Amino acid sequence: MADEVKNQKEYIKAWTDMMIDIWQEKIAKHNIVRTGSLMSSFSGTSTADSTLIKWAGYGIYQAFGTGRGYARGNGGDLEFLDPEYRRENRLDIPRKVGPAWGGYKTSGKPRKRRNWYSHKLYTSLAVFRRAMTDIYAHEALNTIVEELRK
Repeated sequence: MADEVKNQKEYIKAWTDMMIDIWQEKIAKHNIVRTGSLMSSFSGTSTADSTLIKWAGYGIYQAFGTGRGYARGNGGDLEFLDPEYRRENRLDIPRKVGPAWGGYKTSGKPRKRRNWYSHKLYTSLAVFRRAMTDIYAHEALNTIVEELRK
């Protein structure tokens, strides 16, 4: 029984570490690394039967292509995404952002989704759920066999 619990803990720890690696690779692939704070914000803790992964909350805005100017309930109908509005207000031209001594340049293009989060999470959770079911089923089977042997 102790071996099964040990294997379960090891599996959960390995899964947590793997998810962090996958998400960090996806963030790098989608070029969401201007300051590197999202990438370095990942941390994971796992116990005998659960896992908790934390990261900087603003990372979800990158995944959904939202941020400043977006508000709940506006339905995504934002005038600053309209090509004509962008041309009239010179939002389609790359420009410097931030203080005069630093900052970066915008691309001049509207935001796009850079989905590093959802697909991998749901796929991995399905695999995790299946593996944990197998581990618990094997543990239950061993318990029943031990009891029958007594």
